[in-house]
Amino acid sequence: MRRVLAILSAVVSISAVAQPMGPPQGMGPPPGMGPPPMGAPPGVGGPPFAGPPMGIPPPIAAKLGLAPEVTKQVREASLDANEALIGLEADLRRAQLELERALSETKPDEAKVMQKLEAITKAELAVRKNRMGLMLKVRRLLGPEAWEKLLAEMPPPHAAGPRGPVPPSP
Repeated sequence: MRRVLAILSAVVSISAVAQPMGPPQGMGPPPGMGPPPMGAPPGVGGPPFAGPPMGIPPPIAAKLGLAPEVTKQVREASLDANEALIGLEADLRRAQLELERALSETKPDEAKVMQKLEAITKAELAVRKNRMGLMLKVRRLLGPEAWEKLLAEMPPPHAAGPRGPVPPSP
């Protein structure tokens, strides 16, 4: 199970290897602008309104010898899965808020709380299925050999923070 989660983490953070995500909204330029300006802190730079980069970064795709069509298919799969993820994460957050509301009552109804907990569990499963489905699709598109090469290019999951890979200490 840990190996599967590590692989899933690698797929989800594929683009984080080549391009760091930008700072939170309101804290500087949006993410995805390409290489940051000289002297800029990591994650600064990118085209306006761009989200995190999708798919396999071009330098890694070239290093793996991937056909442009495969790279395009991986990018499209990432975009499709991430578009679906928007609604799934919203459903999860709504379910969490409903549980908070139920728990904040003076005398919480145990059956109602358990029902809300069940809704959260279903929403979390839907998010995980989305991520796992994307990983399996990318793996299928790449084939076993390119998949293993891609994993070798990725940093270990523990080296990636919430905003991408953590640079090595000096």
